[in-house]
Amino acid sequence: MKTIAPVSCFAALMTLAACTGVSVQKREDPRLPQLRATGLRIAVMPFSVSAPEDAFLTGSLAPVGQLFALEGDAGLPDRSALGRILRGDVVAWLRQGSFDVVEPWVSDTQVAHGGLAAAMRDPAQAGAIARLLQVDAVLFGDVTRWNRSYYVVQSVAEVGLRLELRESNGTELFETERTEQIGSGLTGGPTGFVSAATEPIAGLRGSQLRDLMRSTARDAALDLNGGSLGAEAGPLAPRLSFVAVQRQHDGPFLPGERIDVIAVGTPDCEVRFDLGRLRTGVPMLPTARHADPRGERATYEGHYVVQAGDRAADLPVYCAIRREGQIRVQTSRYRWEGAVAVGASAAPAAGVTGAIAGPPAR
Repeated sequence: MKTIAPVSCFAALMTLAACTGVSVQKREDPRLPQLRATGLRIAVMPFSVSAPEDAFLTGSLAPVGQLFALEGDAGLPDRSALGRILRGDVVAWLRQGSFDVVEPWVSDTQVAHGGLAAAMRDPAQAGAIARLLQVDAVLFGDVTRWNRSYYVVQSVAEVGLRLELRESNGTELFETERTEQIGSGLTGGPTGFVSAATEPIAGLRGSQLRDLMRSTARDAALDLNGGSLGAEAGPLAPRLSFVAVQRQHDGPFLPGERIDVIAVGTPDCEVRFDLGRLRTGVPMLPTARHADPRGERATYEGHYVVQAGDRAADLPVYCAIRREGQIRVQTSRYRWEGAVAVGASAAPAAGVTGAIAGPPAR
């Protein structure tokens, strides 16, 4: 944990609640409440796991192994799967708050294609990541404790989580480090003769530790949100991870030929594309829906048939995804990396080889 900044710069507090097994260290920039009120758009990076190896109990107990297989990723090491599970919990809780949260699979894809995959867990790279994703701030997480100890007459489960929110200019807006514990048997309180033998075993259930993980993630999200969370999850900020003209084309598109555009992004949204200023707002329809542990995604397709009078070279292709929320309309705009030309007399296009969408154009 870093040294707390002076009170003149940060509001800092320390809370210790031994009776409930909770410890919290928190600080935030005084500007954060106002920024939250404006609907700060944030991206949540994959969580790191710095929990000590000797306190990381996993495969020896079947319920925990099942937890990772069902909610993490059977192909990931236990530590990475744990980071994915807690990241998903934090995102789910933050969706009930005041932030516009970018879908994790979208931000992961764009950061990877932007060449910053190695920096996804480094808060010092927040500025570069924010510029790439065109978000207001980036949230980093670290699982600092994850343990379950059994001492014959008692058991203790412990989860620790640190969240750090960095502004697009790299300034730290918020940090919380929270550790929560629950105990069974003698640690959990007075027990009778029978329960002294059975309660520690109950405390080893994977479901109990999973509940503690959810609780810790929710409380950390509450710290960041600065108040209560809604009863239902709010919408994630709509995003596109892929935009392209579907096929190669030598020379300009001629009258009667189709220019097909495809995009992949948040489902249940309105998506349109522009061919520079030649044709704007061409509708794109959802053609497929894909399930993913990090969130569903949809494929959108649209086309424009070149008309006899169309003539232009090096036309940029833009896609916009839009969704109306209860509080605000959320829109993101993307530019394809290539360009197209239309009309028999148009100069050849610079190329139609781009595929992955670049940063949102604003």
